[in-house]
Amino acid sequence: MDKAHEQSLTVMLGLWMKPEYEDFDYYDRKAVALQNEEIRRQVLRFRNHPALLMWNVGNELDNHTNNPRAFQILNDVVKMIHELDPYHPVTTTMTSSLHMVSAVERFCPDLDVLTVNVFSQLGRIRAHLVGSGWSGPYIVGEYGARGWWVGEAPKTKWRAPLDQSSDTKAEYIRTRYEKTMIGDKDYCLGGYVLYWGQRFEQTSMWFSLFTPSGEKTAVVDMIHYLWTGKSMPNKAPRLRSLRLAGKTPLRSTFLRPGGTYEATVVASDPEGDSLAIQWEVVPDVNENFILPQHRTAREALPAAIIQAQGSRALVKAPVKKGAYRLLVTANDGQGSVATHSYPFYVGVLTAADLENITQGNFKKKAPGVH
Repeated sequence: MDKAHEQSLTVMLGLWMKPEYEDFDYYDRKAVALQNEEIRRQVLRFRNHPALLMWNVGNELDNHTNNPRAFQILNDVVKMIHELDPYHPVTTTMTSSLHMVSAVERFCPDLDVLTVNVFSQLGRIRAHLVGSGWSGPYIVGEYGARGWWVGEAPKTKWRAPLDQSSDTKAEYIRTRYEKTMIGDKDYCLGGYVLYWGQRFEQTSMWFSLFTPSGEKTAVVDMIHYLWTGKSMPNKAPRLRSLRLAGKTPLRSTFLRPGGTYEATVVASDPEGDSLAIQWEVVPDVNENFILPQHRTAREALPAAIIQAQGSRALVKAPVKKGAYRLLVTANDGQGSVATHSYPFYVGVLTAADLENITQGNFKKKAPGVH
């Protein structure tokens, strides 16, 4: 909070309410009372901080549940905060599924504004909210590239999500930002771009705006332009037409175990800088069955790239059957990069393989995920 104030930033401060998928029982009066007391302590601690913009109670309480009980408790918390701090509005954040918005409308009459995390639906979110029962003001709590989950990214035959190049992500964000944050100012109070640091989610660069060493992507360029109206002096490179074995990712590429294949990409730089292109192959993941705290970037397979020269690389398919992903990064040497990824499958995909993929093939699934 102090650091934000030093930078002339405001904070929509999150107050955690446990979601039901963390095995929290909102009918357990003792557990609810303890959680409410913790929220009360935080409100008393931060209510007079000059960086505080508003309170955000709970994050995606609607995730993996159809039980309205949490929203009845949420309204009790909202009333408590209003009593302790009548000067800052209170919101809660919902997922883009919006399936519990009607519960918020019914059980949370004291809520001041609704926040929603939304990606592919950003340009249409107002209509979806109204259709789900919310006609009041709203905030976009997260926006960015399209998600890897169901209903966002196209999938391969083995249900791996298809990525976008970083410059495609930038344009994807622009069109939706202009429709909502600019085009719906009567109801949309603003939004927060998703910034995870270098969080791994399907790939290390799916939602990351910067590389671990600090190079920016085209998404940063676009956000800078949308917020300021000015272009960055050095723009990020662009990647187009990523192919493996002559195929685009939309073809659901299957490779022979141990086979050698050519990968190509069309790379360019707006300022004409020479580009250093890096290729890697990593085991792919099934994000639907990984808890957030267990997400870890996969290590590159050391023998998978036989030869790399600029926009071409020779890829040796792993011997082990399964899902993999080819990663490509283009660095302009001036602090900007472009990234992309290409899922592929080694071996023959059988019905049993698909069943294992659907079930997660793990001893313990993420609670509430089906």
